[in-house]
Amino acid sequence: MENEVKKGGSSVFVGLVIGVIIGVGGLWTWNHYSTKTPQDMVSQANQAQVKDLIAKVGKLVILPTGEDPVVATINDAGSLIKQQAFYSGSVNGDVVLVYQKSAKAIVYSPSRNMIVNVGPVIMQNPATTTTTTTTKK
Repeated sequence: MENEVKKGGSSVFVGLVIGVIIGVGGLWTWNHYSTKTPQDMVSQANQAQVKDLIAKVGKLVILPTGEDPVVATINDAGSLIKQQAFYSGSVNGDVVLVYQKSAKAIVYSPSRNMIVNVGPVIMQNPATTTTTTTTKK
């Protein structure tokens, strides 16, 4: 009788351990595949902000199609204005959208809801110059 109790108790214990292992494994799997990492949530938030920005700018100017812009926020407008006239009229917080394939850049001011400037983008390829020297004999 004592052996039967030990066998019954040990099988219950083994069953309990297996149940806990399965439960923890299932919980880990569910968490792993159903929750998003903070990076994923930030990325999705940024994508939503960019889509919203494109929609606002698209109401003010015809945008290139078939490509997503590279987006940058202007943090030091004064310095940029000194470097390039393209940024004249921009203020800190304005946004630059660069459409590389279409070679088009747009400065948009969210605070003023206006296009500050639109211009071509000149892509500079690495210089591939060939130098030829001739010597006279």
